[in-house]
Amino acid sequence: MLSQFFIVSSRGDVLIYKDFRGDGLPNAAELFLERLKQGKGAELAPAEELEGVYFMHVKRNGLYFVCTSRSDLSPFATFELLSRVSSLVKDYCGVLTDEGIRRNFALVYELLDEIIDYGYVQTTSTKSLKPYIHNEAEVVKADHLADVGFLTFGPGLFGTEFRFAPSHAAEKPIPVTPSSQGSSRNEVYVDVIERMTVIMAANGSLIRSEVNGSLQMKTFVIGSPELKLGLSEDLVIGKTSEIGYGTAVRLDQAQFHPSVDLADFEHKRALTIHPSEGECTIMRYSITGELPSRLPFQVSAVTTELEEKQCLEVQLEVQCDLPSSNHAVDVDVHLPVPKATTDVIASTSAAGQSAKYKPQEKIFTWTINKFHGASKLKTRIRIQLSQFHRATVRELGPVSFQFEIKNYVSSHLEVKYMKLFDRQHSYVPFRWVRYVTLSDSYTIRLR
Repeated sequence: MLSQFFIVSSRGDVLIYKDFRGDGLPNAAELFLERLKQGKGAELAPAEELEGVYFMHVKRNGLYFVCTSRSDLSPFATFELLSRVSSLVKDYCGVLTDEGIRRNFALVYELLDEIIDYGYVQTTSTKSLKPYIHNEAEVVKADHLADVGFLTFGPGLFGTEFRFAPSHAAEKPIPVTPSSQGSSRNEVYVDVIERMTVIMAANGSLIRSEVNGSLQMKTFVIGSPELKLGLSEDLVIGKTSEIGYGTAVRLDQAQFHPSVDLADFEHKRALTIHPSEGECTIMRYSITGELPSRLPFQVSAVTTELEEKQCLEVQLEVQCDLPSSNHAVDVDVHLPVPKATTDVIASTSAAGQSAKYKPQEKIFTWTINKFHGASKLKTRIRIQLSQFHRATVRELGPVSFQFEIKNYVSSHLEVKYMKLFDRQHSYVPFRWVRYVTLSDSYTIRLR
């Protein structure tokens, strides 16, 4: 049983606090904040014991969902509960942000009252909770606009033309009152999201490569329709599976949500789903070893040692190997510098770029707002040192990347069609699909 639950922002603000049993520590939130400060930015252990009380947390979108208990709970069940609570908050508030929770704190407390009673879990189903939720969410408008982040309504998929919606179109709460239900559109959003992990040697050889992907669905529909989701017809699952002539989409392994009917998957590569309102991950998959596509970024670095000036000059060149029709956004190139560094000066080769040196962390960051495929960018970095040694140059690197690529997944997995069948209601829903690749850990060694 749970004693307390609270949500903490990345800035250290306690947004939500709920004491279920009165047997927890009065200063539980302050203890957790102190542990965050002691970590100095490092990730905390998901489960810890402090002053005889178990603290367990998950981090979602920069927010910490924390619970405490004096009982010996199952850690995995508790982490699943916290993850589910974060999903419910997102479903009913529309977005999972600091501002979204602040503006809808009454709604979040109402959710917690229905989810957990005296420390015992009652339900975590979006559909089951809906009749008991009466507070309507205040919509928080996203800051990012439809620049490159959009959901595409493709040709031959659900129509004969391209339609676009901003990336924040799905960031809205599910309707809970009759008036909001009547004014809302019937929509289905599907995200194909892949997170890439890469370690590359200085000579360009691949040490490790891995892609973890998921199909996430968010629905705003009335009733309980049946949805058929068609994937790539040439999809092959398993490393030992044989592939015939032509290019096939190969996944090493795949896991499906228990509610997904796989009767048509073997022959038609179609998933049958009975979606309820809210967000759900209907499929997870992974690829390890050699990836189907070229890696998005390559790095070459030339280092010049100027011993008499006590400095290093580094010419860093990054090549984007995406197709020319694609581009990456919000690309951060991180370069750790030697401990003896006193200052870093950089010059970039084009507009839309910036450079920043963090002296406390000894990391230089080169930010590229928009990096087009099949192109190269350069920067020249001058690293001033307090003292120069031959071993200093060994402290340089490795280079790591953070990036986001829209309308691109390295597995080539595609959603071919979405069909809804509902005998009780007659409507044609709006259906959208989006493809996104994110960096999980993308590292290139310099030596």
